[in-house]
Amino acid sequence: MRRKQLAAVTLVLLVGLAGCSMLSGPVTFSANKATVSDQALSQTNYEETSVHTQVINRTFSAAGQSKNVTVTNWIAQYDRNVDLGPLGEKRAAVFSTVATPQVKVLDQGPFNPVADYSNEELVMLLQQNYESIDNVQHVDNYSATMLGEETTVGKFSADAKLQGGQSVDVYVHVTKVEAGDDYVVAAAVYPQQMDDQESQRVKTLLAGVQHES
Repeated sequence: MRRKQLAAVTLVLLVGLAGCSMLSGPVTFSANKATVSDQALSQTNYEETSVHTQVINRTFSAAGQSKNVTVTNWIAQYDRNVDLGPLGEKRAAVFSTVATPQVKVLDQGPFNPVADYSNEELVMLLQQNYESIDNVQHVDNYSATMLGEETTVGKFSADAKLQGGQSVDVYVHVTKVEAGDDYVVAAAVYPQQMDDQESQRVKTLLAGVQHES
């Protein structure tokens, strides 16, 4: 689900780009990697599950010209095991980052729609370990530090299903920071019953996000 949504976002980006640039030859945009520091992972007991690129290739035609466009995002995923009582232990505390390029052509842009996404819309970009996240409701905003900048983090309640079909009420935290030529999006999802512990861990993980420049 999450990868399909990210691909859809990138597709919108590329459609917008196709109408704004008449450069010849292929066009390539690549984000720099955004991950969480080892120190922050150690402090929060989160573990890295995946750090990988997502490459989207599309060919567009406009005014009799064809253009090949490649966009490379970096996705980093982390989680930890939590005790959900009758449901047993599940890796249901999740933290993810996405670094995506701003995409500018001929000094126009950025065309990446992430630039204009609200926190509510960003919630749906990052899902891991959950089959679905529905009925997203805004709860609060708070300030945190990510990549050395103060950023507004949106906190949401939601109905979720774990992989396997078990239902659980969750909180979702999401924020976005502009970093050089990239946008870095971070999101956390965890069961509401873990809020006292996980809300502090999320702040530590946000502060531990690092971006290669």
